[in-house]
Amino acid sequence: MKLKAYILLFAITAIIACKNNSKNGELPKPGTVLAKEEMPVLNDTLNKFTFAVSLIADSLVEQGIYDVNAVWGYNDAKTKFTMPKGAENLKPILRKSSKPYTFVIGFKTDKDTTFYDYYEINGDHGTIKMQYIKSYSFQ
Repeated sequence: MKLKAYILLFAITAIIACKNNSKNGELPKPGTVLAKEEMPVLNDTLNKFTFAVSLIADSLVEQGIYDVNAVWGYNDAKTKFTMPKGAENLKPILRKSSKPYTFVIGFKTDKDTTFYDYYEINGDHGTIKMQYIKSYSFQ
């Protein structure tokens, strides 16, 4: 009887530990669109273009890898980025930047509500530029 109680106690402890271990809930399934933002291109009234960015869970999402797809008018750019070491389970967040035709991917930690800028997507006159803007390590 004691053995069954120990096994039950161990199972409950393991379940609670697993739930607390995932920092922002479960990871999204590969191919899931996590966020999509769009803005009109105001300096091109003839074509009525838009600048759009999509954040998509990659097939290696458990390693913190995500796909980014940016479209400026007829131009389309795709790339991948990796979340910081130790933050692979944090969910990336896509936001509009204060800079024109710019979006920023960042994240929040469990213990803090601060938005940490991490990756920038910029579109300017049909040119799309994507780059890391800060580095973090959570080890």
